[in-house]
Amino acid sequence: MISLILLALALGGIAASAYAAAHSPLPATQALPAGVLALSWRRVGERNTRNGKKTLWAAEGFDTSAFQRAYAADRDAMRTVGFSWDDRTPVCWESIPPAADEEVLAVVAAAESKADAIREQERVAKIQEADRDWLEHGAERAQAIARLRACLDQRPWAWTPRKKEWGTAILAADQPTARGARIAGELVDEVEAMIAEVTRRLGAVRIEEWWERAEIESVRIAVLTACRVLSDLDGDYAAIRNGGGWSAAHSHTGHVVSAFDALDQCQASHALRAVWAHRKQIPVELRVRIFETPASELTRTP
Repeated sequence: MISLILLALALGGIAASAYAAAHSPLPATQALPAGVLALSWRRVGERNTRNGKKTLWAAEGFDTSAFQRAYAADRDAMRTVGFSWDDRTPVCWESIPPAADEEVLAVVAAAESKADAIREQERVAKIQEADRDWLEHGAERAQAIARLRACLDQRPWAWTPRKKEWGTAILAADQPTARGARIAGELVDEVEAMIAEVTRRLGAVRIEEWWERAEIESVRIAVLTACRVLSDLDGDYAAIRNGGGWSAAHSHTGHVVSAFDALDQCQASHALRAVWAHRKQIPVELRVRIFETPASELTRTP
């Protein structure tokens, strides 16, 4: 019984050694050049092929881009030293006896050089194509970009952080693409549509609780001044709750009103409601004139 146990252990040791040998890299003199094509290589074993006995090596590593570029650039030369694909895995059918490391590395270096040349040609071609495209369509796109820049500069309060991020990225391009110019136009259209809707509402929907006060001319003048004061304080365009300038609820209304030369009664009723929510930020004398001075002491519209 003891003899059988010893025999089984010996056979198991032999099998384990054989498995380890098949799955471990060979010494440098017997393996592919270390790290060739930025991959590590595992010896799979010897195989009989139609071209004779070969040693099969399989690549190990997630980034096969260097292999892909070299193989695509000079497939025939790479195959002469055994490189190929097995499904999505780079492999090497190494001859027996193997080619010298110098020979393998020379073939790989030549293929990588061709790959670099191809990449450079593609880069130059892309630049040339972009230049031709800009010559043909640049003037039209430049108009869209100028419109975007003007809107961002003049009405920054109307842009959400996300839209502002898109717009800024488009402006950073030296030669905006057709897609960039199209998005620029769409962003400005959306902002202008929002402003137009706010402007329409200011003139069409009156705020009843402030309607009578909005009839007084001096109040309309004063509340327009207050709107401009608050807009000047609104450096973050209501993006941060810091008690300075407009809140998000009144930012669009406040900035649109601030751009008017004068207010009618309906517009002033909206302005009064917006300023009332922020009255502690405006000067005391302005607040008194707008909200606290009796109507009898103020000038009404003739």
